[in-house]
Amino acid sequence: MPSNIQTRLSAFFPDRQPTWTEVIIGVLIGIDIGPDVLAPASLSWPAAVTGFLAFSVALGPGARSSFGRQIGQRFRSIGVTGRVAVIVLFAVTVGVVTRFDMVPSALIADVATGGLLATLLYLVTYLICAGGVSGLTSNRKNSE
Repeated sequence: MPSNIQTRLSAFFPDRQPTWTEVIIGVLIGIDIGPDVLAPASLSWPAAVTGFLAFSVALGPGARSSFGRQIGQRFRSIGVTGRVAVIVLFAVTVGVVTRFDMVPSALIADVATGGLLATLLYLVTYLICAGGVSGLTSNRKNSE
């Protein structure tokens, strides 16, 4: 990858190599969305594209904006218990919205598929730009 493109892309990624946990999350995302992407006839493309674009903005430029950094800082400052509570509250909210058919559950699933596809693309690009996984490349350098 040309260094100019890599330099521009590196602004959207952390200043470290990806961890094995992030790689495993990427594999799990690929396994989860694989059937949805491979059977596109059942996928609502407008919903999937909306999810993809929303997650792409949130993961890249949105996260690096001053507002995104402020949200990230607040999220980290509430501790593990607070983060778990926020995630559980979000999951419960999605469950309630889905249960009472306020929004069709297929539509929510398609938006989520698009968002997970954006997350997978982000992780793959991050892995390529970083040049390896944390622990893997440092061991190779130490053995030489």
